[in-house]
Order: sequence, then structure tokens, then C-alpha cells
Amino acid sequence: MTLPKKTTGDMAPPPWTSRLDNGSVPVSMAGVGGLLLNPSNGTFDIVIQERLLDLAATLRDKANIARGVRQTILGVNNLLLKFDPLVLHPNAACEMLLGLWAKSSPRGAKGKTFEFQVDYGAEQGPDLIPVAEQLGMSVANVVKLHSEANYRVAAVGSMPGYAYMVGLPPELTLKRRDVPRVSLPKGSVIIAGVQASVFPMAGPCGWHALGQTTATLFDPHSSHPCLLAPGDVVRFKVGKVNA
Repeated sequence: MTLPKKTTGDMAPPPWTSRLDNGSVPVSMAGVGGLLLNPSNGTFDIVIQERLLDLAATLRDKANIARGVRQTILGVNNLLLKFDPLVLHPNAACEMLLGLWAKSSPRGAKGKTFEFQVDYGAEQGPDLIPVAEQLGMSVANVVKLHSEANYRVAAVGSMPGYAYMVGLPPELTLKRRDVPRVSLPKGSVIIAGVQASVFPMAGPCGWHALGQTTATLFDPHSSHPCLLAPGDVVRFKVGKVNA
């Protein structure tokens, strides 16, 4: 890896690239005091995600925080490092990030397992029938595929408690709605692309709503406001099916 020379005021150099794992691992500036590590090749890779979980845990170590690391934000196959540029120069932050990434390992998820009961279709899942029609399969098959899969929480973001889950059966892969809804109810069980989720609160959404659960994904009054965390496993249990 070749880094730009450190010069006075050199706080925002161009993106870096390093050769790791026989491939290119880009690190880009994300504002002043931010670096985005994006090892993904465009498709979700569970091994990459588990390495990023390991990397995030290492970066949260107290010794690293003392050297200027402020926060790590895990995404889906990427990781954002926030640091104090007055304490840690961007070049040094990049070297540290890539060095720790090279040493990271897919140790496997150590999260909790959750099971949510879902009522599919009708007002609780207005997209169940349209999704079945678009995919050319029966409603029963959509419910079967969705409910029998095991989902892994890759990241939490977008809104408090919003868990991006991987593990959606490829047969249910579907692009987002052409026209997003202005408001979708809390607890809506949704899918889009290759991901699944549960809507933690009412709000606009372009994903497909298959059903609804009574589980609370975000509680601001709890000592742990977000129910789900990266590495957790989620299973959906069929309650009612209204088609």
C-alpha cells in the first residue's frame, strides 16, 4: 500500500487502496475524521461480515479509543471508523484499519436467537399476494420459504432498531416497491432485494410488507434500546395466514 506523504494540513487525502486477501480493499474518506472500509465485491458475504464483527470488537478496545478512535459503525459488508483527526492522523488511521482488517478472522456469530410470531397477509401484510403474483408462486409457498429460513442480523441502522437481516431465500428476491408507502406500521415484517427486516416504528418504507409481529424492536426506555444486534439470529414463526 502506498499512502500519500504526510504534510501540514493533509487531513483529507484521496481514497486509498490496499492489496489484501488477493483482492483490492478500498478505504475511503468519509468526511473529516471518518474512514469507510468496504471489502465487499457487491454481493453479501457472511465471512466478510464476521471478519468485520471481529474488527469492530477490536477497534472498541480501550487502548485504541485512547489513540483517537471515537466510534465504529458496522454496515452490511462495510465498516465506518470515526476518529479524532487532531489525535490520529488519517494516514495512521488508515494503516491501523487495514492492519487490523488483515488480522481479523471470521470467528462466527455469538449473538442471541430470537423467534417472532408473524400474522401474514390482509392488513398486516398487504404485499403478500402481490409478492406471490410477481414471483409466480402460491401465497403458501411464499410464507413457507420466508418462515423456514434462518436470518442473521448483519447491521442495525437507517432508524433506531432497524435490523438488516441476511438469509432471505433467493426465491424471494424482489426489488423494492416502485412507489414507497408514506407510512408502514410498527412491527411490519418486510423484504426487499436479498434482505429481510422488521419495521421498528411507523414510517415511510419501500420494502414489501408480508405480515406483522407484535415484537418491539426499539424501546427508548430500556437499558438496551435496540432489541437486535449484529450477529443475532432471527426466525419467523407462522401465526395466522390471511390470503
